[in-house]
Amino acid sequence: MHETSSRSTLLEKALLVVGAAFVAWLLACIVAEHRDEPADDAYITYVYARNVAEGHGLRYNASDAEPTSGASSLLHVAVCAAAIDLGLDPLAFTRALGIALVLSIGLAFGLVGASIARAPPLSGCLAGLAVALLLGLLSETATHLASGMDTLLFTATHAWVAAWAALAVASDARKLTVGHTLAGLGALALLALARPEGGLLGLLYLGALALVGKESFGAAASLRRVAPLGIALLALLAALALWRWSYFGHVLSNPYYVKVSNAIFGSDGELLPGAEATARFALQRLVPLGLVVLALAAAVRAPTEAVRRGFWLLVPATLIAFAYARAIHEMAAGFRYEYPLIAPFAGAVVVALCWLRSRSAASFATVFACGAVALPLLASSAGTPLVRWLSHPRSSATSWWPEHRPNNALARLGLDLGETALGQDATILLSGAGQVPWFSRLRAIDWIGLNYERASGREALSVAQLWEHLDSLQPDLAFSILPPAAPGSTSAAEDPNFNCEHVRRTRGGRGSALFEYWDPARVDESFWREMLWLRERCEFVASYRLGDAWGEPWWVLVFVYTDSPHRALLKECFARSQRADGPGENLSAAFPVPPQPKEVPVQGG
Repeated sequence: MHETSSRSTLLEKALLVVGAAFVAWLLACIVAEHRDEPADDAYITYVYARNVAEGHGLRYNASDAEPTSGASSLLHVAVCAAAIDLGLDPLAFTRALGIALVLSIGLAFGLVGASIARAPPLSGCLAGLAVALLLGLLSETATHLASGMDTLLFTATHAWVAAWAALAVASDARKLTVGHTLAGLGALALLALARPEGGLLGLLYLGALALVGKESFGAAASLRRVAPLGIALLALLAALALWRWSYFGHVLSNPYYVKVSNAIFGSDGELLPGAEATARFALQRLVPLGLVVLALAAAVRAPTEAVRRGFWLLVPATLIAFAYARAIHEMAAGFRYEYPLIAPFAGAVVVALCWLRSRSAASFATVFACGAVALPLLASSAGTPLVRWLSHPRSSATSWWPEHRPNNALARLGLDLGETALGQDATILLSGAGQVPWFSRLRAIDWIGLNYERASGREALSVAQLWEHLDSLQPDLAFSILPPAAPGSTSAAEDPNFNCEHVRRTRGGRGSALFEYWDPARVDESFWREMLWLRERCEFVASYRLGDAWGEPWWVLVFVYTDSPHRALLKECFARSQRADGPGENLSAAFPVPPQPKEVPVQGG
């Protein structure tokens, strides 16, 4: 009997080691397959992180007089700054970190599930590994692994808090141990730093713990049980808010502020602009996982009390998920906002598998084999790249490490501008605020306001005042997805470019979900003023094809400010560019009056 048990343990150890290596390799191959799909917003974080690493503080531009609040996650900025300080490429680092974080989610839930269900820790880790594989095979996980955004960092910190809370719920002790309390405080602190809503999520978990403990210990004792953590978390959140107010002059960050309310562009009146995405996430992810948990709980006859307690731990994530229906889902591919809220549901699956293991090792082995091996293979498409990856296992997993520059229009433009070595001496006006500032190091003014305070929508400005202000900055160049106004046109109604199908689609939201949910009249006015400004103040110098998104090609159009002291250098940069579109690029297919270079005498150097 002892010999059989030893062989079983040895087999589980081997399965865990080999399985973890396989999942890590598979995730690395997924990153490689999508290596040319970073999110532009990720580079906003990298710009902030580089400035932090170089001693400039939290500034979008190193030359800014005041700090700017345009990063979604302070924790993401911090870890990327550390990576940059070590000489690592932040995109590659974030992707490698994402792989490690997916594995950590499985490990954390596996150990906690084994403890709760009194199953062998190795079996718990195997159950966690199976769920990590399940997460890795979701299409949105591929998006988040490749994007470079903070999504998986927030997902993992949420998973750690959920795992910690599950242990606290399962404990019958009237008082949490010092170690358990400190671990919870650390996890809650990371969650609060991972995203602004992380603090609220942490408070909801503490509320859930208090409600669960009320039945076991009474209301007063249950509150005393979580009070130290609640007080510490509230103090941390208050200190963080005070720091943000003293450092930035406000508490809410620009990316979150402008999604909810904008004093410049207003709103189209939609109360729940994110409702459709939130509903799809609930239907496609939360409901199926919930059904799996219920089926497993019924199969193993899990204790009713344990099921009821576990239910309360799903409530905080569900509430936050539905709160996202109020947010404009900008840069939200792969359920970027809601995805981290999958964590406790994935954890519940792991705990249920651990209950199964404690009931029957044979049943657990059967479910593990089916769930971790057979079902993923059956679910894969006929065109799966797995065979190709297995044919070249090393190169298939490492083509993005230690660095891989994306080959898209924004990256190519940024690299071209970087060759001018102008750095912070030149200013670019833009809307896509990530890759161009990162690769070029130019001072960047973001007219949407995510990283430029005056345009952030905190201050009530008319659209006319906004563009008067932007013009007063006299940027050296600009890029836009809009063409200049047609020569001779004096109003948007009569301008053929403004009314063409290509621009009409952009006005309706192409390229930014913000445009779709802001006041259409104000957005149209801003676009028209931008097109006038491009015609009157600038000259067209280059285009960079973005691709055939939304069923048709579109471009980044680059314009040099006519009175820029760097005009000659910038024009020379684009004239010799091997990355910009060639002279044969047919912009007339999109615009009735396509932008054309105009000969304006160059003043000075």
